[in-house]
Amino acid sequence: MKKVLFAGDRLFMKFPSLSYFENRAGEADAVVVSAERTNDEEFRILAEDASAVVVVARKINRDLIEAMEKCRLIMTLSVGYDCIDVEAATRKGIPVCSCATYCTDEVANHAMTLLLTVSRKIHEIIPQSAEAVWDHKGVKPISNFHGKTLGILGLGKIGRAIVPKAKGFGMNVAAFDPYIADDIFDLVEVERKYEMEEILKEADFITIHTPLTAETRHMIDERALGLMKPNSVIINTARGAVIEENALVKALNQRRIGGAGIDVLEKEPPTKDHPLLACGNALVTPHIAWYSEESYEKNKVLGMDEIVRVLNGKRPRHIVNPEIFGMNGAKSNIQMKEMEVLTGIS
Repeated sequence: MKKVLFAGDRLFMKFPSLSYFENRAGEADAVVVSAERTNDEEFRILAEDASAVVVVARKINRDLIEAMEKCRLIMTLSVGYDCIDVEAATRKGIPVCSCATYCTDEVANHAMTLLLTVSRKIHEIIPQSAEAVWDHKGVKPISNFHGKTLGILGLGKIGRAIVPKAKGFGMNVAAFDPYIADDIFDLVEVERKYEMEEILKEADFITIHTPLTAETRHMIDERALGLMKPNSVIINTARGAVIEENALVKALNQRRIGGAGIDVLEKEPPTKDHPLLACGNALVTPHIAWYSEESYEKNKVLGMDEIVRVLNGKRPRHIVNPEIFGMNGAKSNIQMKEMEVLTGIS
């Protein structure tokens, strides 16, 4: 019988019960095994004979992948997959999949909520009104949204989902994404910026929707923040490490930018003395942009659908490394007969 291994503190925080996954595992003649509260060596032993490894934010590095001799799938129950060494998985012939579509609208809504809240300084007003301070002067200046420019870094699914929301407030929308074709910009009627520096200088609001890669890690550093307008607001619902946090704290404390709405940090959860939590012009939420009751259920269903498909010899739908199916001589843990099915259309 196949073994599906579930691991990662954040996975068990999201899904304290694995009953849904256990109930559906039989569709692939598989059983679910929990790696909750296991150390690295215990996890390695459990992973060696697993048919699928399912994680949220749990590091799956090259050495571990090399030891996974029976693995047919590494799956993240999240949009991001930066916790997995995709290159090593590709060399091993293991498909890597993510839950790419389960919370697109939720994250776009949360990004827009942070933008509106920070720009209107609601988080600063609440403590004042709680003390019966009935005056607007303490939160000046606040500007209208109409005619302002929203700059989107990363015009993928979530970046595109925020476009009509921003336009509904009368904003102009521009975006930077070197990996998206011109016709996508034309389709969603977004002005294309070919240099990130250009959009940082011109936008009144910046919202980040890039994956975390070697290229995007600390993409927003002290230099990038220095290009932004003094009253501009930056929003991050992507991955914490896209922003260099010390540089952001410095820019906020020195009032070189207007504010920040942050849902993701480099290390989560943060310590109570994390300097960003003390910035009065920043609003930090606990990595909840993905969440709604609907997305919670969709996360389970889409994730398990993918696991069942792959373990039953079908091609995954949300594969990160599709090149494995065209690699000559790639070492694969999938039997040849199953590979013939996987590389067909189904």
